[in-house]
Amino acid sequence: MVVDLGDFAKIPLIDCHVHFGQLGSMKNVLDILGAADFHRITLLSLASTRFDEEKAPNLNPEAIALKALHPEMFYAFGGLDYYAVLRGGGTPHLSDQVDNLERIGFDGIKMVEGKPDSRRALGIKFDDPFFEDYFQRLEERRLPLLFHVADPEEFWDPNAVPSWAKRSGWFYDSTFPSKQQLYEEVGHVLDSHPDLRVIFAHFYFLSGSPEAAAEFIENHSCVSLDITPGIEMYHNFSAGRDKWREFFMKYQDKILFGTDISSDQSIESALARVWIIRKFLETDAVFYAPYESDSLLDAGARKPLQGLNLPTQVLEKIYCENFRRLSGSIPKRLDHNLAIEECERLAGEEALMGGGAMESSVGIAVANLIRNLPH
Repeated sequence: MVVDLGDFAKIPLIDCHVHFGQLGSMKNVLDILGAADFHRITLLSLASTRFDEEKAPNLNPEAIALKALHPEMFYAFGGLDYYAVLRGGGTPHLSDQVDNLERIGFDGIKMVEGKPDSRRALGIKFDDPFFEDYFQRLEERRLPLLFHVADPEEFWDPNAVPSWAKRSGWFYDSTFPSKQQLYEEVGHVLDSHPDLRVIFAHFYFLSGSPEAAAEFIENHSCVSLDITPGIEMYHNFSAGRDKWREFFMKYQDKILFGTDISSDQSIESALARVWIIRKFLETDAVFYAPYESDSLLDAGARKPLQGLNLPTQVLEKIYCENFRRLSGSIPKRLDHNLAIEECERLAGEEALMGGGAMESSVGIAVANLIRNLPH
C-alpha cells in the first residue's frame, strides 16, 4: 500500500522524537518534514558512552546546524558529554553542561543512557551522587528531559526477543541491568526530584499494563509519556483497546506525539511511521502496519492493530499542546557565538576520539557553517 496522510485531522503536528546524525542528510529531514506536514520537529542528540566504538562525544553539532539554518522549524534536545568520565579531560560538570546547553539555545536534554546497552557501557547508576547535581539543575531550570529508560520485556528473554532486536544487539543477558533495576534507579531520582520535567520515551515501556502506567503517572505528577513506537506498544494498546482508550482520555495532558524517525531513512518509511500513529489515534479502524514500514516496526508480522478514535480536543493536546507547555510555544533562539564555541570544544574531543584532524571534524564544519550565515 501507499500511505496517504490526507484524510487525517488538520491539527498542528509537533514530532517530539526525531534523530539527526549526519550533516549530509539535511535535505532528507526537510523533505520528510514537508511530506508529513509537520508543524515543527524536535531533534534529539545522543551522547556517546562507548568511546571505543563512537567517534564523537554527542550529536549536538548536527542539531545546532539545523537549528541555525531553520530557527523557526526545529526544537533541539542536547546530549551530554561524558568524555571526562570515560577518558579523562576537561569536560564540564553535568550541571554546568545543563546551563551551557540552555544558554546556547537548546530546548531540553535527551538521554538515551537508560537503554540497557548504554547504561551498561556508562556503568553509573542514575541514583548515584554523580548525577545528583545534574538532576537538581534540570529541576531548578524546569528544562525538559526526554529520557529513554529500559526496553521491551522480551528483550531480556532469549525465547521471545524479536530477531530484528537481536540483530541490533538488543538482547540482554545477566550482564546488563534488568528492567526492574533501571526502574528502581529512576524511581529514586523522581522521588528526590518531584518537579523534574521528564518525558519518558516509548511510553516508559509500560504498554503491557494500563494499570501500571496509570499508577506511574499518579505517583509522579510531572512526568509525561511519548508514544513513539516500538511496534510492541501498539500491539499492546490494541490488545487492551478499551482500557487504553480510557487511559488516553483520562491522561490526555500527559501524552506526546513522537515517531523516532531517523534522518537517514526513506521518506516512505518515515511516512509509514506517521501513518500508523495517526491511524491509531484518529480512527477506530482495524489495520496493519504498511509494508513501507522500516524493520523496527516489524511489518512482516502482519498483526492487526485497532485505533482509539480519540476526539479532536484530545488529539490537539497529544499532537502539539502538551509539548508546547513543556518546551515553549516556539523553539529557543540559538546564540551563534556560544554555539560556535561549543562546536569547537567538541571538535577537539572528536579529534581525540576518532584520531583525525580537528579541522575535518563535524564540530568545525558546523562552526564554520554558522560563521558564514548572514547576520
